[in-house]
Amino acid sequence: MPTPLPETAVPHTRGRTLDHAAAVYDILAPVMTLGQEGRYRALAIRLLNLRGSECVLDVGCGTGILTRQLAERLSGADACAVGLDAAPKMIKVAQRHARGLPHLRFDVGVAETLTYGDASFDCAVSTFFFHHIDADLKRRSLEELRRVLKPGGKLIIVDVDVPSNWFGRLCAWSGYWLFKQEEIRENICGELRRALADTPFREVTRVAHYSGYVTVFQVVK
Repeated sequence: MPTPLPETAVPHTRGRTLDHAAAVYDILAPVMTLGQEGRYRALAIRLLNLRGSECVLDVGCGTGILTRQLAERLSGADACAVGLDAAPKMIKVAQRHARGLPHLRFDVGVAETLTYGDASFDCAVSTFFFHHIDADLKRRSLEELRRVLKPGGKLIIVDVDVPSNWFGRLCAWSGYWLFKQEEIRENICGELRRALADTPFREVTRVAHYSGYVTVFQVVK
């Protein structure tokens, strides 16, 4: 299992963290995703096409629901699902729910400076993380994800994207005005797409689009 630096060595991030919402995150998340979060997670897992022996990284894992679901699909002796989040309180909640589960670990860390070695993971996933970091950190995080993925490794991203209809515009811009996050506006205006295009991945495909503003990207190193 890839080993990170000690928690005390994890650098600070200027991206937004959700420590303040850790206690209620699992209640709020389904509301904020219009009840579709389970559907997004199921598609991400299906696209990873796990065989049971992989090491998988979940970036911006929050309370670790998806990470636990990934771990349940692993069986190999060296298989692992690692959940990473910059919010220590989120990680504490994730660890509390994960007690006793095999093939599973949660680390405090930042996506723009991953503390794992090159080619440490077979695949990676990120759900609703990239709208919490600015344009520069989007690119740095993607570069880091590319670095820690093995050749041919797959990355699945689910996040706010350019709206494609009036309902999507309503939802996306409402989120921006409610939370006053410039990072959300960047995604709405296509910054995540541009960051993916600027990172030298072999393949970037938009495989699904939900509610007129949430896109699922499949990325291959």
